[in-house]
Amino acid sequence: MNEKYFDPIVAEVRKNREDMLAEFDGDTTKLIAYLETKRPFREAAGCRYITAEERQVRLAWNRQRREADSRKLASI
Repeated sequence: MNEKYFDPIVAEVRKNREDMLAEFDGDTTKLIAYLETKRPFREAAGCRYITAEERQVRLAWNRQRREADSRKLASI
């Protein structure tokens, strides 16, 4: 790893991800299933998940903003 770009937060996240995957023998399907069982507890603690429809609306809005910005720049 190039020490010039070392980020301790990124390193910690990567280590945590590796540790979690190791608990499930590297099987991402099992890890995802486990995380889904914890979702109600996280929601009760205040976490909010967006629906697929909300995500699509957000993506469309962002795309429209980028296109509008591109048109503004092109007209300059």
